[in-house]
Amino acid sequence: MPKLNLLSGSYTGPGGAGLKLLSFDTSTGAFELVREYPGTPDVSWIAFAPSTSTVYVTDEMAEKVGAFTLSADLGTATPLGYQPTGAKYPCYIRLSPKGTKLATANYGDDSVPVFNLDATTGALKAEPTVLRSAHAHDAGHAHWTRWSPEADRLYTVDLGHDEVRFYPYAGGSLGTEPVIAFSAPKGAGPRHLAFHPNGKFAYLWTEYANVLTALARHPDGTLTPINALSALPPEFNDKSFGAHIEISPKGDAVYVSNRGHNSIAVFGIAADGSISLKQIVSCGGDWPRFFILLGSHLIVANQNSEDLVTFDVAADGTLKANGQVFKLQKPVALLPL
Repeated sequence: MPKLNLLSGSYTGPGGAGLKLLSFDTSTGAFELVREYPGTPDVSWIAFAPSTSTVYVTDEMAEKVGAFTLSADLGTATPLGYQPTGAKYPCYIRLSPKGTKLATANYGDDSVPVFNLDATTGALKAEPTVLRSAHAHDAGHAHWTRWSPEADRLYTVDLGHDEVRFYPYAGGSLGTEPVIAFSAPKGAGPRHLAFHPNGKFAYLWTEYANVLTALARHPDGTLTPINALSALPPEFNDKSFGAHIEISPKGDAVYVSNRGHNSIAVFGIAADGSISLKQIVSCGGDWPRFFILLGSHLIVANQNSEDLVTFDVAADGTLKANGQVFKLQKPVALLPL
């Protein structure tokens, strides 16, 4: 099996090389560090536009997002410039379906600035459209944003206001009036959302409650609950914080990570969209901020123990550590090229 190139993001502090190139052996689950790209501090999320070979990154602690042209041989990342996000802690970015815009979630308030991109170079243009909630802005914590599978809405998850909302999107233009798609229980702290491959369901993962909620998607963009389950064992009574969520390509399993309990929970997805807990397995390190499914493997990025841990994925979706552990500076994002 061939090796796969991945970009990784790390917290580094000012002046660090948070963007790195890794090589992943798809047969063994082993990693190699190929190179680091200088001038990319505190990369907590990554996006890539193949049409312009542009890599987009957050500089979370400096309140800005940046763009770089990646050379054909992946040897260099040429800066195209950073743009300020207007609020603290930009922690998530997502390209629009046609690659003309970049949406950013600012954890520092409820704002989602949406940048236009240069069609030729991919550079970020100044003066983004800034989307906000209808509530007190400083009480919000925008943590995730993504266009709907039909590309007719931009969704946002706001941890501070315990809600999922969307903004209409048509003809390349965004409506700025927020529509509440789903209200989570007060204090649950919704963090990330994932759309099912069939488009009928969505799954909301909460940071504070450590609860996964299966949701039905409706034509008007709203979401209603199907069922909800904890991702922690009943005997656990310490603090834990939900982090990342990902659905299997076949849509039969959904995975979430628990920081504190330091585990990955695996849920089965039924035909009606409901979930059932299948497994809770140790993440093999400390503080699983991120993970990614890569074929028959799941890779966990453990921020505090500074390592990537490889798991084999069984036919039923359950996980088993395969012994591969790769040391990497505070890893918090991975993206295959």
